[in-house]
Amino acid sequence: MSRLKGKTALITGGARGIGLGIASRFIQEGAHIVILDVREEELANSVEQLRQQAKEINPASPSKVESILCDLANPANIEGATASAWSLLGGIDIVINNAGIAVREKFIDIPYERWTKIIDINLNATFLLSQILSKRMIQEGRSGSFVNMASKNGLAGSGMLAHYNSSKGGVVLLTQSMAVDLAPHGIRVNAVAPGFIDTPLDRELKANKEETLNITSRTPMRRMGTIEETANAFLFLASDEASYITGTTLVVDGGHLAGAGDF
Repeated sequence: MSRLKGKTALITGGARGIGLGIASRFIQEGAHIVILDVREEELANSVEQLRQQAKEINPASPSKVESILCDLANPANIEGATASAWSLLGGIDIVINNAGIAVREKFIDIPYERWTKIIDINLNATFLLSQILSKRMIQEGRSGSFVNMASKNGLAGSGMLAHYNSSKGGVVLLTQSMAVDLAPHGIRVNAVAPGFIDTPLDRELKANKEETLNITSRTPMRRMGTIEETANAFLFLASDEASYITGTTLVVDGGHLAGAGDF
């Protein structure tokens, strides 16, 4: 049985990486989706790919796949995109706040403009988009599920990523706070905290092959995670299988944080 059959989902940062993996996984489970991204060409290519996948899975009645070009650093863009997404899907059941950016640099070298941009996209956009959509869900008596993209870096500090780590720590606490406030309305809120996952962003952040080897050697499972493994965590928390789970952060890191004391 399809776990998301007939459900509608909005996924930010859905043009590549984990966001695209989540979109693909949700289509496999019968959801109708709309993906938001700022990368216009990648967004168009990904939508075409997802629509083809939907037709292959269910030729008679494929999942609906829509897209909206959106700069999450711009509050006006977020307001317009959420309204359009709601209209395109006839309401939204699941919200995946996946989009995020990161830059590696020493704390003393971080320009305030970059600090602000990372906080705006990773944390502030999650807050605003979630607030807008949860208000509408409540107004229309609609239950739902939010799953936010946190990170192992939001649970333990590390060098060279003070802005990113701070944004993800904020996402963890925002998730818990949202969960408490929205539970009476039948809205669940959880987060996924990936470790080192083989994604375009992780590859951009790593300096060289030796660094990747160092990371995997310090991870008990001795490898990086995959996009599919991360998408499965989002699927579980978004689905009714997690109906009594809210306010939690599910760590998907191959045991990296659990074994941190050994290094």
